[in-house]
Amino acid sequence: MKDVEQKSVNELWLDTLHDVCARAAHEVKGVLNGVSVNLEVVRSRAARINGAASTVASYAESASDQFARLTEMSESLLLLCRAPREPVEVSATVNQLVTLLAPVAKVDGHVLVVTDAEGAGAVRARGNVVRLVLARALLSALDCKADVQCDVELGDDAVVRITAAGNAIEVPSEVSTAAVEAGIRVGNDNGAISLAFPRAGRRAHERA
Repeated sequence: MKDVEQKSVNELWLDTLHDVCARAAHEVKGVLNGVSVNLEVVRSRAARINGAASTVASYAESASDQFARLTEMSESLLLLCRAPREPVEVSATVNQLVTLLAPVAKVDGHVLVVTDAEGAGAVRARGNVVRLVLARALLSALDCKADVQCDVELGDDAVVRITAAGNAIEVPSEVSTAAVEAGIRVGNDNGAISLAFPRAGRRAHERA
């Protein structure tokens, strides 16, 4: 891929990462507020000389669970902000995005779940192209305001299939173009979108 084309892909990815962060920001703030409130309850009740431990246990447990969720979301965001290690792992990338976007779906009263294939799913395409295509497809699925299922299958290619209760899932034309140029096959079947990534180590004639 030419430098000018790669720059375009990187710009598209930064725009997409901004969208992911914008959607997840409210949920991150909500978790932070939850941790703060629960820890304040623990602090104030624990300060009472005759306060029983049982009166703060549930708040401490809630704060611990919220902190674990916050840690997962922060780690995923930091990984997506870094330059990707190549060859990039499709399953890992999907999980990083779902960690950030699943809470967004939950606020709308829906679920975003992923079913992972077993084994390594390293692919040939550049890391930011993989991130770009997956993120845009997931963001489009969230826009359907429906339950979203993301399945990762590992065969001759690493295939990611995303469904949103029969709603049409599409990615912008410039993203589709970047995918095609990277050898990623984008398909649609009754609204579901399938993304087939060439596995790392396979030659072009072996995929033909």
